[in-house]
Amino acid sequence: MPSLASVFADRVNAKIVRVFQRLADPCEFAPVDGATPYNRLVSLDDNGSEIAASSNEYVPELIMRAEFLLTEGDVNSGDVFTINGTECRLTQRVSTDSVCVTYIYIQL
Repeated sequence: MPSLASVFADRVNAKIVRVFQRLADPCEFAPVDGATPYNRLVSLDDNGSEIAASSNEYVPELIMRAEFLLTEGDVNSGDVFTINGTECRLTQRVSTDSVCVTYIYIQL
């Protein structure tokens, strides 16, 4: 019999997935391994400026993040996604939790 904590965590994760699905946008996702591109959901972060060290000074630098549901497939550095006619490449993983993975991306 599953523990109460496990049941609660599953319910919370399911709610987070439903919210993500309502708020995210569809994109065409092309894995770096050459697999066939497919449609999946992406949520683009606020993409505000963050402080980054550069030449011994702190300079605001635009960091663009994209979040994907883990249940829709693997996500790796080098994968490309296209949203609203803009092609973007994932560069570095920022975080992963039980529901989503977040990567920094650059526009091509």
